[in-house]
Amino acid sequence: MCKSIRILVSLFSVFLIGLAAASPASAEKGGRALAFSPDGGVTTMGASTCNWPTWGPVCLNVNGGGLFVASATGSTTAGAWICNKEFHVWGTYENGVNWNRYGVADCGVGRVWVDFGLNANMRDGSSICADMKEYGTGGWHANGYACINIHR
Repeated sequence: MCKSIRILVSLFSVFLIGLAAASPASAEKGGRALAFSPDGGVTTMGASTCNWPTWGPVCLNVNGGGLFVASATGSTTAGAWICNKEFHVWGTYENGVNWNRYGVADCGVGRVWVDFGLNANMRDGSSICADMKEYGTGGWHANGYACINIHR
């Protein structure tokens, strides 16, 4: 029995370390987080952030450089089988037009995600945000969301 408990504690520790490594910044409920490059400058290159609503983390990863965003990924993690997670990612193009993307993740163990190809410039100072909910239920923004600010 003790061996089983030690194994579970070890697996849970690895899970928590993975969450911490995947999320260098956190956002308060409905808040925003900046991602910083190694030299201290604000960047969107490989930036990631997570928010921990009451029912589980919602994370956002943005890939690109400067105002150009190649893609954004909404994800969540859990120590078990995950299904029926719908993601909403939104932001503002450089010309001021707001955009929204929606997608449902495949089922999986440990982490599920939806990749959204953007390949566009975003407005300087705007944010890209991600939210998650159970597919087909409830409204968006009920439990907080994760955001990354976009800067030159």
